[in-house]
Amino acid sequence: MNSEGGIWPLLLFWVTPGILSQAPQASEYDYVSFQPDLGRQYQSGRFYSRPAQCVEIPQDMTLCHGVGYNKMVLPNLLDHETMAEVKYQASSWVPLLSKKCHPGTQVFLCSLFAPVCLDRPVYPCRRLCESVRDACEPVMQYFGFHWPEMLRCEQYPTEEDVCIAVHLPNATQAPRSRKTEVCPQCDSEIKADSLYEHMCASEFALKVSIREV
Repeated sequence: MNSEGGIWPLLLFWVTPGILSQAPQASEYDYVSFQPDLGRQYQSGRFYSRPAQCVEIPQDMTLCHGVGYNKMVLPNLLDHETMAEVKYQASSWVPLLSKKCHPGTQVFLCSLFAPVCLDRPVYPCRRLCESVRDACEPVMQYFGFHWPEMLRCEQYPTEEDVCIAVHLPNATQAPRSRKTEVCPQCDSEIKADSLYEHMCASEFALKVSIREV
């Protein structure tokens, strides 16, 4: 399987979001051996102070621990050379993951923060990036953040090339989030009787008007 012809058909991953919990473990990727002799050069044209190595994904790396494989390449595809740097940078994306704005968010982010150990770097597909961006950027903007330049989707390969994709059953593209889940209580219907009951049970009542939620 170490020949180029044997590797290429295996490198396009299709991950069904509904069964991410059943994703293959790291041992099941052993058909493609990691090449430690890549030495200092891991990405084309880039050199690092440390040689590329395959390491365990630590349990306290909340973003990617349990993603479906146990080991990752360091330096990663975002040029983070130490595990401390990886964990620090990855932690800022955990809140977005909890919003569940797109079923492929974790796969997309972890393909960059914690890339699986293979002979060569495999980036997320451009379409995966675009669908995650389109679904999650409105959530980010609500909290004052924008889609970062380092995750610019145009830099990633199309699905005609070798890349990581997420297959959504019965859909030609990822569904956009119907509503930004920043205030679940706002979606609850409040009936007049319930409102009066709470008002009468309170010592104080405030009359306010809300422009926008």
